[in-house]
Amino acid sequence: MLAKRSIIEILHEILQMEGRKKTHIQYQAALTYPQVNRYLQGMSARGLIKKGQDERGGNIYNVTEKGRELSKHLSLIMAYLDINDRHAA
Repeated sequence: MLAKRSIIEILHEILQMEGRKKTHIQYQAALTYPQVNRYLQGMSARGLIKKGQDERGGNIYNVTEKGRELSKHLSLIMAYLDINDRHAA
């Protein structure tokens, strides 16, 4: 069983998933449906991700420039604190 992850780890993990559907993000990040909705809504409201469409018209989430910048900072923080992204694929 995985240890409980911090918000930093979850945000970082989601920000690594460029152009993915909500279901893929949910399963890859091991989140429940309410959790993935809460994270995606909060990240979208803060300009970290943006909803778009794939070539078949399905909804996908893309990381914005602000989100990429945050991801870089989170990587540095995680390295400094010696936090491994233990759930990343």
